Amino acid sequence: MIFGKFRLGETALHAHNDSYVLDSISAVSTRRPFLSTGLVLGGLTAGFVLSFRDILYPSEITGLSVAALLCVVGGLSIGQLHLISRDLRGSPIADAVYGTYGHLNRLRPLIVNAAERAKAGGAL
Repeated sequence: MIFGKFRLGETALHAHNDSYVLDSISAVSTRRPFLSTGLVLGGLTAGFVLSFRDILYPSEITGLSVAALLCVVGGLSIGQLHLISRDLRGSPIADAVYGTYGHLNRLRPLIVNAAERAKAGGAL
């Protein structure tokens, strides 16, 4: 699942607001930008629940446990497609595609193959 529109053309990658010419892309990577934040928030919330479980109501324990689990799952599952290029260096446009980490990681080899074809002049 990708948040927004994402289409891979013959020589370009079209995101929801931007298009990237693939012959200038030197590398493609997928990252988990919220992993550390999700783990820290989930761990702190779980630690709070464990520390104060004797004075919390069962509904509060359940709610906080679900919140901790959602933080960890969100941090693990949200991914970002990062396009590395000399033209895009330092530009926030290079980090424009977000989605689930697994889905973006499955699409990464397809984008690299399309970039190699674009650099070779579109030959299959």
